[in-house]
Amino acid sequence: MSVFDKTFTVFCQEASGKGTIWIDTVVIPEYNYEDVPIRLIEEKAIEACQEAWGYEPGDIDIHCMGIAEGNVTIHLWDDSHLE
Repeated sequence: MSVFDKTFTVFCQEASGKGTIWIDTVVIPEYNYEDVPIRLIEEKAIEACQEAWGYEPGDIDIHCMGIAEGNVTIHLWDDSHLE
């Protein structure tokens, strides 16, 4: 990883709002943080989520719910109220 690579923690879910929420990191290579377009991070997150879930691009509609700078530690995630 280059000193200019930027890591982001991303949160994705099926656009229908059903199913699990995928949380992972994506790396955007060779960017200064101020220069990274949010849309680029969002696209990378959706692609990574599709791959993690075993889908080809376009097979499933995924929504990027959130983006956090860095590789964050999540101490609690309880979305059981959504079931």
